[in-house]
Amino acid sequence: MNNTQCMITVGVGDLKITQAPHGLKTLLGSCIGIVLHDPINKIGGLLHIMLPKKNGNDVKITKYANTGLPYFIYQMVTHAGASRGSLYAKIFGGAKMFETNGLLNIGESNEIEVRRILKEEGIKIVSAKTGGTKGYNIIFDTDTGEVTCRIFGEAIVIY
Repeated sequence: MNNTQCMITVGVGDLKITQAPHGLKTLLGSCIGIVLHDPINKIGGLLHIMLPKKNGNDVKITKYANTGLPYFIYQMVTHAGASRGSLYAKIFGGAKMFETNGLLNIGESNEIEVRRILKEEGIKIVSAKTGGTKGYNIIFDTDTGEVTCRIFGEAIVIY
């Protein structure tokens, strides 16, 4: 990641798509960060989903894997100019941040839904770092496709 690069922050339940040399970053807990990259056109995006499935009347579809991820793929190809055939994914987050007394593990449920949708859409996951009990800080370089991942209290790893 070079020092002249503009870094765009992606908030909770948000989606950002950009082109090199811009980068994308977010913080994750039980949420999942999905990176899509077109290495040919150097277009990348980051979707920060909160929950696996939309229920109710919430209009913010990017908060949910089942509505946000298909929308993300559509936006990458239709509006950003990414080549569908060259897209690949990297996923991060899905930590178990809170003890839920045996109830639903949100992080795990998020990961299962994200993996299901990407498989259904025919987009290969080339790397993933998910689970655990600590938060994640990820930085995505749209030029190289590298994601720098730091789990709080652990060493930085590049995916």
